[in-house]
Amino acid sequence: MAKSPTNKKRRDALTGLEKNLSYNFRNITLLETALTHRSYVNENPQLAITDNERYEFLGDAVLGVCISDLLIKKHSDFSEGTLSKIRAAIVNENTLAELARKLEIGNCLLLGKGEEISGGRSKDSLLANAFEAVIAAIYLDAGFTKTKSILKKLMGLFLNDDSLHSQYFDYKTSLQEFCQKKYKAAPVYKIVDSCGPDHAKTFGVEVSIAGKVIQAGSGKSKKEAEKQAAKKAWQELHNEKE
Repeated sequence: MAKSPTNKKRRDALTGLEKNLSYNFRNITLLETALTHRSYVNENPQLAITDNERYEFLGDAVLGVCISDLLIKKHSDFSEGTLSKIRAAIVNENTLAELARKLEIGNCLLLGKGEEISGGRSKDSLLANAFEAVIAAIYLDAGFTKTKSILKKLMGLFLNDDSLHSQYFDYKTSLQEFCQKKYKAAPVYKIVDSCGPDHAKTFGVEVSIAGKVIQAGSGKSKKEAEKQAAKKAWQELHNEKE
């Protein structure tokens, strides 16, 4: 197993990373492996150490499961399609690289000389992969529950980003499912207004549930107006605020 360089500077760097993660490893070798890039292994064959690529693979899967679990519990009324889109928006290279920078993972990486010279410590792809590897190391050291707890804290800003809710949530489909379940009837959309020239019309739509007008919306197309009305109706029925 890994016998990477151990000196005071290196130990301090790893201790700093543990502090940033709010987690102390029982087996620090797992963290060492997570921070070892292939370029370093290739340039130091005499060390007989392992790179972090297998950990990247595992970490990607662990991230997916943890974030899926957190999203399902946070958004119990979201469809599979909406949850998938939000998860993809959270678990991507840019987000993971940003988190890696906040944790200062780049400072702890073992890189080959060529990768070092080319600015490997600041590359989004390399940092995102290293973040995944570190998550895998935590999972191997402490299990799923602890890893999910750490991720919930690390990714809280993204998990609680309401703009993702608005961007990906399908209000019209969700309103229909909600109404059929609660009122045994689908919402009814009715065009109540149409104004402007043919090339730039604005439509007004009302949505009724169980015969009662709930909300109205407007848009440059009937579809857009219905979406707006559905969104307002959903928010009213669920006491949501803009």
